[in-house]
Amino acid sequence: MKHIRELFYELDKSSHKWDPYFDVYDKHLSRFRGKSPKILEIGVQNGGSIDMWQQYFGEGTKIVGIDVLPECTNLKYNGDVEIVIGDQASEQFWNEFLDKHGTFDIVIDDGGHTMIQQLVTINKVFPFVNEGGVFICEDTHTSYWPDWGGQFNKPNTFLDYAKQLTDYLNRE
Repeated sequence: MKHIRELFYELDKSSHKWDPYFDVYDKHLSRFRGKSPKILEIGVQNGGSIDMWQQYFGEGTKIVGIDVLPECTNLKYNGDVEIVIGDQASEQFWNEFLDKHGTFDIVIDDGGHTMIQQLVTINKVFPFVNEGGVFICEDTHTSYWPDWGGQFNKPNTFLDYAKQLTDYLNRE
């Protein structure tokens, strides 16, 4: 079995991932290999990461990709892949989407990276992650970037929210 990093660098379709992510993916997602997981990837862009997930997890994997760009529906895949056009910052979009698609084993938020997008997504989607599943939010460094709605020590960023959840879980 190839390591996810190898698969990424062999892709025909392009994708943008920071190299250190691959070890994190492997650590938290390798247990799903060969088990036909149902995956939600937010942020399709050029489609390369969907090909990577298909190869990494193997036959029978179901992937639903979400993007705001309608041209993403022109991407072609082998296997069980559906591309949905929608705005991850819209609670109404998520209500309709989740009513139709149900739960997922793996959710990867590699979407727009603004605070509203990340916060709406985790609040709406996390309850639809199956028990034992994984939710990954990429590029959380934008919590420090003003152009994305972040700033150092600013409340209501994704990382501030994650810290509050950690405090809540460990309060005793």
